[in-house]
Parts: sequence; C-alpha cells; structure tokens
Amino acid sequence: MQCRGQVEGGIAQALGAMLFENVRLDARGAVDTAAFRRYRLPRYADVPRTEVHFMETADAIGPLGAKSMSDSPFDPVAPAPANAPRDATGVRFTELPLTRDRVWRALDASRRRPRPPGSP
Repeated sequence: MQCRGQVEGGIAQALGAMLFENVRLDARGAVDTAAFRRYRLPRYADVPRTEVHFMETADAIGPLGAKSMSDSPFDPVAPAPANAPRDATGVRFTELPLTRDRVWRALDASRRRPRPPGSP
C-alpha cells in the first residue's frame, strides 16, 4: 500500500509540473514567484484515476531487493500528454507547464512561419 501511494503521488506531482507549476526566476536566478498561495498545485479533482500494477522482480543492488518507487512514475508523465498535441498539430512543445497560453502561442507562431514549397 505504501509503494502504491508513492507511485500515485509521483504521478500527481508530475501532472502538476506538466500542467500547473511554474517557478519564475529573475535575471539573477532568484525565485520571483510572488506567493505560495497563488502557486497552482494539482488538486484531487485534477488527478485522473490511476491504476498501479506491480511486477515481482529481484534487485541485487538494493537492500533486501528494495528499489526506489517515488521517482519512477515522474519521468514518463509529462512527455506522454505533451506528445498528444504534437501528434495533432505537428508542433513540439518543449517548455513546461503546458498551459493553454503556451500552446496557443506555439500554434500561432507555427502558423506564421513560412512553409517550404510543396508542404501541406
């Protein structure tokens, strides 16, 4: 149950990084995000139902075969949903969070770019 909670928490954290969280830095590199109460984090309703399945494995490196689980779900979460609009539009989104403003600006910039002759 603890391991499942670690995985579900990692997924929620990654969704927050992909959709909401935006730490702004000033020119010196200092955090410029005004207030934590305005910092958007995912709420329970923002996180879809998650199915977690485990496979028994043996790991000789970890103590008693143990391995980390909290970071494992973080890595694939942002690329998967970010590739959906890329597949639909052909525009790659490389900056997170993937807010609607950033998506709109990227699509608008793509529309304004000159296209090579013969391209759709």
